[in-house]
Amino acid sequence: MNLLRCVSILLALFFVSGCGKQTLVETPSAQIEAGWDAYRLGEYKRAIECFEAASRSGAGTDAEAHALYGLASTWNLRRPGNDPIKAAAIYEKIIASAKTPAAKDVAAWSSLALARMKHLVGVDEQPDYPAVREAYQACIDQFPGHPAADEAFIHQQSTYLAALAPQDAQVAAERLEKFVAERSDSPLLSAAWLLLAEARQILCQPEASLAARIRSLETLEEDETNPTDKALTYWKIATVAEFDAGDFATARKYYNLLISEYDNDIRLFASRAALKRMDELEATLIAERAERTEASR
Repeated sequence: MNLLRCVSILLALFFVSGCGKQTLVETPSAQIEAGWDAYRLGEYKRAIECFEAASRSGAGTDAEAHALYGLASTWNLRRPGNDPIKAAAIYEKIIASAKTPAAKDVAAWSSLALARMKHLVGVDEQPDYPAVREAYQACIDQFPGHPAADEAFIHQQSTYLAALAPQDAQVAAERLEKFVAERSDSPLLSAAWLLLAEARQILCQPEASLAARIRSLETLEEDETNPTDKALTYWKIATVAEFDAGDFATARKYYNLLISEYDNDIRLFASRAALKRMDELEATLIAERAERTEASR
């Protein structure tokens, strides 16, 4: 009898180990964690089962919002088998039912996700930019000051630069100037400066574009555990300084930074060639100036 009892207990433990039965033995947070683990492994069916189980066992709590967010994100981002209609409905449910601060936090990210779904279309498709901007604005208006709203703002301004149209770039430039002036504490400050640089470039304002690129680099938040590769940033600043702004001193500084910090970069030879090119051009200009001065005497 004792042996049969032990076997029964072991079988019971085995059959409740799947997410579909975890409401009997696991907390919603554990189910949510299992759902994200499954999602990262590409096990989408299991992820959905875990998130659904968590939403049921955590019904009426903050855990429900987190579980629904995982569920919506899985339907939104899984490939293949994504279902944007189902995902959007779940995101909207999160936003509509959010009452507590924790649930409203999830709702803010859900609002951003809805806007991103409108913005990120297929390769051969063109986003409906007015609808995309409206969706981003909904997130900004409903969740002011939230990181999701800041991200929505940045993405919204990028839509004004997509067509390289000066009138749209001017709209973005004015809004971004206001953002960088008022939100110096934002973790997206560097991204805002970079977009402002692109806007100024479209508006044929090379000096302002160069200054904004440098500010983007200066305000970049560093992750010591995962250092940022700045080679492309140095290259872009240097080339804008050399060819657009005619600021050879700044160009030399960033070409040299690229050479000294990234000795295996593919742009190394071109950077050295640029330094030589500028030296030769300046030498030619100095010689011509001297000749003109001598001739005028």
